[in-house]
Amino acid sequence: MNGTKRNTAQLFDSKGHLFVLALDHAQGGVVPGLEKTGQLLDRLAGSALDGFILNIGLADAMATPRLLRKKLVLRSSFGGSQLATDYSTVHTNHVSPETALAVGADAVLMMAVVGGTDYRSLQDMAAAIDAYHRLSIPVIAEIIAADFTQTTSPDVQLHGARIAAELGADVIKAFWTDNFDKVIESCPAPVILAGGPKDKDIVLTAGQALKAGAKGFAFGRNIFQASKPEALIDELRGLLG
Repeated sequence: MNGTKRNTAQLFDSKGHLFVLALDHAQGGVVPGLEKTGQLLDRLAGSALDGFILNIGLADAMATPRLLRKKLVLRSSFGGSQLATDYSTVHTNHVSPETALAVGADAVLMMAVVGGTDYRSLQDMAAAIDAYHRLSIPVIAEIIAADFTQTTSPDVQLHGARIAAELGADVIKAFWTDNFDKVIESCPAPVILAGGPKDKDIVLTAGQALKAGAKGFAFGRNIFQASKPEALIDELRGLLG
């Protein structure tokens, strides 16, 4: 497993931080701000971001000279579209380890769904982690609730982060919640802050997360829907030192 440990360490910069922009919103179809994702990637190629989270259909956009030094975190799981009348609480993995290697992914990201009948989702996640680790591919697990409205509850993030780490996830993408320091203290894997709450100052929350022990950020709409994404990226990068 030394290869996985080495590759996980290389996700983080020399100060131990990781800052990626999440553009993996396929469940929403055409999301405002992501109408032309390729153009957005090109626009932010010279930004202070370490990399991007993308679905497999957009991964080839990273194979350009301007983006070769950016990390590619490949979203490997999917739970159906928001157009469905019975949106799935099971996010199964559909991207194979071989495909992840073929597109040059530095890591994969999958959902860890907790609550409800989560044995289906968590068993799929655990099996997928084992498969990726056989090829030394790091796995980032994002903690969400089967009842998505409960995703930012302290219990979901606290227990979900620990469960995902114990099932082998190398990095945890956790949402801000009360007692966020407890989430990090109880998790044996490094934690990066997900999303950022829509009703709070993202920079203030990011700073609080770092003080609690977070190792970076994986933000989406708060950045790509911002009026000045580059300026916000620079401000957040400044927090990382």
